[in-house]
Amino acid sequence: MYKIKTLLLACSLLTFLTSCVNEPERHELSPVGNSIILYADHTVDSLRFYTFDSWTVTPKDNWISVDGDSHVDIKYNYASRYFCRVLLKIQPNTTGQTRCGTVLVQSYDYSYSAPFVQLGILKITHPAYTVDSYLDQQSGIPNVAHFELIDSAHWTRDSICFTVQNNWDLVFDGEQPEWLTLDKTTDLKGKYKVNLTLDPNTDTESDRQTKLKLISGEVTNEIVVRQLPAKKEEE
Repeated sequence: MYKIKTLLLACSLLTFLTSCVNEPERHELSPVGNSIILYADHTVDSLRFYTFDSWTVTPKDNWISVDGDSHVDIKYNYASRYFCRVLLKIQPNTTGQTRCGTVLVQSYDYSYSAPFVQLGILKITHPAYTVDSYLDQQSGIPNVAHFELIDSAHWTRDSICFTVQNNWDLVFDGEQPEWLTLDKTTDLKGKYKVNLTLDPNTDTESDRQTKLKLISGEVTNEIVVRQLPAKKEEE
């Protein structure tokens, strides 16, 4: 009887050890999404990834910081794959130029550097910007941009479209000219279209222009509004 019990115990241990040997050991660090493009007034973003293990997140640039836990201990379980989302604080880009940063993510023996590109401009979709300096050779992203709205002498209606992340103001840089008015100058964050009303330019020699400042939080972009001269009448 004793031999039978011993044999049964040995068989049960063998089964247990066999299951342990066959149990897969799974480790993974898989990012969700990759290169992230931010506009100058972005102040919040996130990192997302899958893993089975504890992880750490370390920003490598001082304009990016972790909003919450930068290190989380996870009890490893080969059957449990975790989806992780880490909130990030982004400093507004007031330099006027594009900047690039990285955040290092580590889990088990794996790591990757998540790239972030923050433009030096707000998201202004009309007027289109022209590049004053140069494009970044690798990304093709403008480092410095100049926004200009050009209208003909007899054009009396136009608009400026933009999306901002903060409460905004659209103000004249100096005194408001008599020939130009705006239908909206301030509001909350979001996507907007501001209509412009222009008087015809009757001057046949010179164009006229004024400067606006679009302000979103700490970021300001200058927009030039220029109206061309009227054509001379043929004699």
